[in-house]
Parts: sequence; structure tokens; C-alpha cells
Amino acid sequence: MPASGGQWIQIAEDKGWDDKPRWSPDGRFVYYVSYRQGFFNVWGVGFDPATGKPVGQPFAVTSFDKPSLMIPTNIPMVELSIVKDRLTLTVEQSSGSIWVLDNVDR
Repeated sequence: MPASGGQWIQIAEDKGWDDKPRWSPDGRFVYYVSYRQGFFNVWGVGFDPATGKPVGQPFAVTSFDKPSLMIPTNIPMVELSIVKDRLTLTVEQSSGSIWVLDNVDR
């Protein structure tokens, strides 16, 4: 919505959980975390400051698709920060193993 108030303008496709919107330093893009295809990833969409509307289709910035390295599913703990030409993001490494324990009946 414009800073002066008014009608809300949808900038993300309603295809997943979208959160943590952040403006690019030049105000020409909005980046956000979105849950699509089973994993959270960072997406971006162009933005025209003159018209106050999105430009073009959203695009994927990251491509996390394995638990071995992903954006945590506990989204309130995730941080997304953008400065100059850098994007900083909370990620986690998860792994699983099956362990055999000997002598557990003692």
C-alpha cells in the first residue's frame, strides 16, 4: 500500500507461505522468503517506485531443496537482510542417521 495510505497491492503470487519482505537498497526489488515445492527459498520481484506496482514475474534467488542445507522451517527464527550487493540469510544443516546401540537391555 502507498505510504500515504490507500489500496493494498499484492506483489507475491499466492502460491506458498510468503514472509520476511525486504526492499533492495535501490528500491527496485522486493525480496521475501516463500515456501514452495516443500522448501523455503528466497524469491524476488521487480518493483516500479513510480507506479507503486510490481514489475514482471517473481523469480527464485535461492534453490534450497535438501535438508542437508536449507532455510529453517521455524520461520520466526529466520532473518533476511539485504545491503548493497549482499543478501544475508539464516540457513541450517540437518542430517539424520540411524544408530545401533549395543547392550541397551542392561
